[in-house]
Amino acid sequence: MLWNRRFFLVNKQQINVLARFLSASKTDEIHVVEHPITPGYLSRVLGSTSKYWSEALTKHKELQTVKREHLVSSAETLKSLNYTIREILDKPMLLYQNTLTIQNRHNVLKECGCETISLNLLFKFVTVMNRDISTLKSQRFLPFDIDIQERLRTRFTDIDVYVPSKYGEEIKLKKLRENILNFYLKQRLDMSEKDLEKLWRVYSRVRHRSFNSIQQMVKILLDDLNFPKERIAKNAFLLYGDPENVYKMLEQIPSIDGQDFRTILFKTPKILMSSAEGLVKSLNHIKSFGIKENAVVKCLEILTLSPDTVLDRLNDLQDIEEFQVLKTNPRILRLVHYQNKARLRLDYLNQLKVRCASLHVLSCSSDAFVKFAREGSDRTKGRDVVVFLSNKLKESESSIRTILTRHPNWCHIPVVQVNQCYDYLLTKEFTNEDIFSNLYLLLYPIKRIEEKLTLLYTTEILQDLKIEDKITDIDKSKILALVLYLIESEFHFTGDGIWTEQHSLQVENFHNLLPDFPESNKVHRYGVKEKGTNKTTTASAFV
Repeated sequence: MLWNRRFFLVNKQQINVLARFLSASKTDEIHVVEHPITPGYLSRVLGSTSKYWSEALTKHKELQTVKREHLVSSAETLKSLNYTIREILDKPMLLYQNTLTIQNRHNVLKECGCETISLNLLFKFVTVMNRDISTLKSQRFLPFDIDIQERLRTRFTDIDVYVPSKYGEEIKLKKLRENILNFYLKQRLDMSEKDLEKLWRVYSRVRHRSFNSIQQMVKILLDDLNFPKERIAKNAFLLYGDPENVYKMLEQIPSIDGQDFRTILFKTPKILMSSAEGLVKSLNHIKSFGIKENAVVKCLEILTLSPDTVLDRLNDLQDIEEFQVLKTNPRILRLVHYQNKARLRLDYLNQLKVRCASLHVLSCSSDAFVKFAREGSDRTKGRDVVVFLSNKLKESESSIRTILTRHPNWCHIPVVQVNQCYDYLLTKEFTNEDIFSNLYLLLYPIKRIEEKLTLLYTTEILQDLKIEDKITDIDKSKILALVLYLIESEFHFTGDGIWTEQHSLQVENFHNLLPDFPESNKVHRYGVKEKGTNKTTTASAFV
């Protein structure tokens, strides 16, 4: 059959099924089980009584949606800033903020000259930032005699920041900090007006970072990681990074698969926004699933996901046969990173009766996927099969490919079927050596192999083949060769014995019936995606 010329029909029912898959976002995902936050637990770990914690949790139910470890960490951070547990219980919603936010806001208020930082002031941080200097002084949040502009300017110590004009006290504190930060970034990183415009449009949250933190991050990026100034300007979200966290990364993860971690951070700057503890957990999860470090290097984006997400998706590999069989593939983490997209695509292709969904097809760009689907060619380039067999049979990829390419239809067989056939032959006590000597047999349906194996145990077939030995006396490798001979003799040795009955069914052209889906408005972790930056493509929901 000329499968590379066949097309597939997307009927109305299939499109409806696909739509249901798209609307049911994450309903099938596995989540890490979280222990509930109880008054008794908080009393034991943080202090005070269960009664007070019960009142706080009842009044602020949002706190029960926070993970235990995060809530405790936030409380410990507040305690380290010399706030008592009783003060914390008066403003329990502060525990809804993460440790980094609490510490940073406290540092910003100190930089601005606040002499006494109460929990109420910390809680009203955003309100304070939106007030003008004179109002803050009249309300005694800031001392009357302080020159706030000069104080903020001198917070930067790596260069002497030049501010050309003196701002009046009617300026909002937020705007004053933004203006001084602009002058610093212009002079330190040579950022242009266009760069700064993009910074405040896309990564406006940088305005809430302390000047000391930004200064330290600039030093790390320039001196420790050797980032060019223009690269920092193009990836301005890096200014939001936590310097202490970066140093922890470099200390706890010196290298991955022999590559210096500094080099890895240079290749994929977004990793800098992950926590050091989270990276260690993710690497341990990956290792526990038997995935080698070289797979991490081939998909560094996996380190931008939370460790819980990585664990959930690794668990999914055990549940989906098409994913599980690719576990030994060095690019398997691409499937983990793009798993939501991969699952949608796999379900969609299954509706089309497309069997050869390769790792590349499941994780490639939207345009490439649409091209594959519309061409209707149920075949791959064989990469997944070659890698799988190389790992199973302990043979080189080149030797595997050299053998398989002699079969005219080998690229039409999905790796899942090859795996099933391999496991079947092992149950029949054939060794890896026997299988490698008859590698083509892994391309054939188990039903046909089983049928010919049974036939070989009859006297008639041995007589027809003019074999005088008993089947039990024949070398197992030769038995597999006989099986392959018997299968292909029915198809005149054309290689068409690999097709099953379902392959012989006629299919229709579905060109231009691939449905369009609206483009998603994805929000970045430290900013918003700029409008018009993505191409609108057919089936963009698979991106």
